[in-house]
Amino acid sequence: MNNREAMLKKLNAAQFTLWEIHLYLDTHPWDLQMVEHYHKCHSKYKLIKAEFEEKYCPLTTKKAQGAEWLKGPWPWEFQECDC
Repeated sequence: MNNREAMLKKLNAAQFTLWEIHLYLDTHPWDLQMVEHYHKCHSKYKLIKAEFEEKYCPLTTKKAQGAEWLKGPWPWEFQECDC
């Protein structure tokens, strides 16, 4: 597993954690400790995502202006691509 894949797994785990906490808070909104934990996890997720996007590529088109995201590189244009 290369560094890019390891970072993606770490990002995926952080996102999964956020989703699970979100689901818990849907039924336990009064659990203030978990709300605080959610905010900490969300901050960590944003840091991991920013680091990944800085090193590799944007994960969404939100940061691109207009059709800038069409200019590439496309996912299959990376050397790490197994396609």
